[in-house]
Amino acid sequence: MKINKMPNFLIVGAAKSGTSSLHEYLIQHEDIFMPTINKEGRSVKEPQFLIKEKLMNRLHFGIWDWNEYQSLFNDVKEESCIGEASVFYLYYYKQAIKNIKYRLGESTKIIIILRNPVHRAYSAFSHVSRSGVEKLSFKDSLDQEDSRLEKDVTLTPMVMYKDMGLYYSMVKAYKEEFKDVHVILFDDFKENTDKVMHDVFKFLDVETEIKINCAVHHNVGGKKWKNQWIRKLFYNRSIFKIVYQKIIPKKVKLMIQEKLVFLSTNPVKPMSKEVHNDLLLFFRKDINKLSQLLEINLEKWMK
Repeated sequence: MKINKMPNFLIVGAAKSGTSSLHEYLIQHEDIFMPTINKEGRSVKEPQFLIKEKLMNRLHFGIWDWNEYQSLFNDVKEESCIGEASVFYLYYYKQAIKNIKYRLGESTKIIIILRNPVHRAYSAFSHVSRSGVEKLSFKDSLDQEDSRLEKDVTLTPMVMYKDMGLYYSMVKAYKEEFKDVHVILFDDFKENTDKVMHDVFKFLDVETEIKINCAVHHNVGGKKWKNQWIRKLFYNRSIFKIVYQKIIPKKVKLMIQEKLVFLSTNPVKPMSKEVHNDLLLFFRKDINKLSQLLEINLEKWMK
């Protein structure tokens, strides 16, 4: 029997809400396939292909060719669940939904992780600051957000700290367009990982009684590089990085990475109370609408 080697589920976001950890936990399941590193040693965990027109000039990573996207899944064997995790599919939901239906089909299962939008915004700011892209303060970046992408066609959409946290319209669209949509709250994922993973496996219709190593959290923010040479090793594509990705065992890479991050970063300063309160006011209406849509109490996001 010919196996369909294309995704039948997607993690669509939100960015800085635990998607990297979810990806790493899912690929431990023997019946789930998700791309990670290609043969050239390049990370392909977030191909972003289905919204390529929005991102081709804005990201240093991504898969922009259909044949190359298909090749990400060439190593699928007998896994029943095939997926990928592109966090900007949630933000650019209109184009993503259209292309998911066209390329993958209406039966594609959708997984969404949502984080308190105030905390997510500052985590995204910390992430972009750490990478060296963000030059503004958090307050100034929020004040200038509305015009930033228009002024700079190469700027990552990650800087849309407020806009990317207005989840209601995004989630509503996915729920209206797809039959199978599974929403996870970041706090639940963090505090009760085993149960959340059990529920995700059940949603994907794979074996649920399987031991997953959830000890390590991946792509954790809240740090700012003090050593730019080490930062470039992490973010810039180079011969060193390609060789490193291909020959170093994954567990060893994680140990090395954690040690380098610890030695080469400083904690990002906490968000000011004034900015925190302004963001709460900005998100309040959208949180209330989302709470009604999902029939979930989100009062803890209002604090």
